[in-house]
Amino acid sequence: MRLLVIYFTNVEKLEGLNMDKSTKMRTIIGIIVLIFANTAAGGAEWCSSALADIANVFPDVPYSVITLVNNIPNLCAVVFTIVAGVLVNRKITLRNMLLIGIGCHCIGGILPALFGDTSMTMMFLGRFAFGIGYGLMQGIGISMSLKLVEDSRFRSHAMGWAVAAQYAMNMVAQVVVGHLCAIKWNYSFFVYLWSAIPFLVVLFLCPKFELDKNDTSTTGGKLEAMAKSGSLGQAIKGLPPIVWVFSAIAIGYMLCYYPMFLVISKIIVGRGIGNSVTVGNAMVFYSVATIVGGVVFGFAEKFLKNKTMFVMLAVTGVTMLGLYLSHSFASVAAWLVVSGIFSTGIIPACISAFSESVDEENKFLATSIAESGVNIGAFLGTPYIALIEAFGGSADTAMFISPIIMLILGFITLKFCKKDSKS
Repeated sequence: MRLLVIYFTNVEKLEGLNMDKSTKMRTIIGIIVLIFANTAAGGAEWCSSALADIANVFPDVPYSVITLVNNIPNLCAVVFTIVAGVLVNRKITLRNMLLIGIGCHCIGGILPALFGDTSMTMMFLGRFAFGIGYGLMQGIGISMSLKLVEDSRFRSHAMGWAVAAQYAMNMVAQVVVGHLCAIKWNYSFFVYLWSAIPFLVVLFLCPKFELDKNDTSTTGGKLEAMAKSGSLGQAIKGLPPIVWVFSAIAIGYMLCYYPMFLVISKIIVGRGIGNSVTVGNAMVFYSVATIVGGVVFGFAEKFLKNKTMFVMLAVTGVTMLGLYLSHSFASVAAWLVVSGIFSTGIIPACISAFSESVDEENKFLATSIAESGVNIGAFLGTPYIALIEAFGGSADTAMFISPIIMLILGFITLKFCKKDSKS
């Protein structure tokens, strides 16, 4: 329903633009493809509700290994996000890349539902196949608007709708997964059957663009130009140290924060607060809060200025401690709301912290490096939990340790933000 509202609102806005009929029709079709394709551009955390049930089915498997259900896609994303950017439009048409990405998203997604109920190997194989599609779609999910939406006046709006489609799908999926898991844990993965719908939308509606070896529309243009001229290595070496500092902070932040997605099911189910349905409902509070956080971030940054990352890291750390100590649904939901609002701005604040220190032609490169740190940090959440278990702790102990590390990271950002403002 939400996607239909977005669509009809877009059509009304299009009426106010001076376009010929053919351009208007191509724009409308492009927006439809963009919105539906982006509902299959996320999903690594959709089955978080099932992790506790999976751990109960495989009691001899350490919980840190179980978390690979979420984290294998994050590892794949580090590689295939780059692969998508390099190949799309130049070696593989956008339409075919979307079909490959969404196809892997769907088939790999449902494999654990079909064959994973007795085999961890089949479940992980399915998650790897899903991760390929997840990485490809992450690489082109938003930037495909540059190709699909011809009118530049409408393009920035289209990017926003693409993000809204991802958020909307995340909220719906969390609820659906909870109910599917209540029937049988591996049925949770049937949620990825949804991807068959955007697959058909792309198959029948996506324009068949010609290959263009010089096309750089989905990789930021200048990055590809640097690679061709042989100056990419020099550009990387020439990035100011603050880029690497905040990229490392992005890794550290996600290393500390991603365990929340990995253990929230264990906290709710393991402490008798509820079942998988309860986990899905709780995560809806988080999903809604992330939208709020995205809306208020700009205002918060203007008010907090150099203290933005410090405050957001500190408060997010406190929410993790709150979740660790929670023993009721009301408490879990409240902490997830605060966590969603404050955590959403951390990576944008991280990028904003070094953007003024980077030359205009290198900003896309610097941002890509920082965003790669997000996936790397998320994947490292699994060995982080494994290390805690190796010392005799439980997986949810990460929620107690992480706030300390995040507070330290906050003080580091405070120091470097001040240095950057002086320079």
